[in-house]
Amino acid sequence: MTQTELKNAQQLKLKEVQEQQEKLKALQTDLAKLNAKVSNHEELTPEDTNFVSSLGWLSALSVTVATVAASL
Repeated sequence: MTQTELKNAQQLKLKEVQEQQEKLKALQTDLAKLNAKVSNHEELTPEDTNFVSSLGWLSALSVTVATVAASL
């Protein structure tokens, strides 16, 4: 790999990481709102429960991916 190719690859990865950081910030905001509802004993909306369900599915998927990656 040439220096230019390496630098381009690094810039691409940096951009990807920054995009993921923005997504994580949005997720953190959503989780904080949901946590506030739970802490205040407020009723969760169907959207809230769907969101929590999606998080559970994503968590299970990430564990599966990590397990497969570790076995390689």
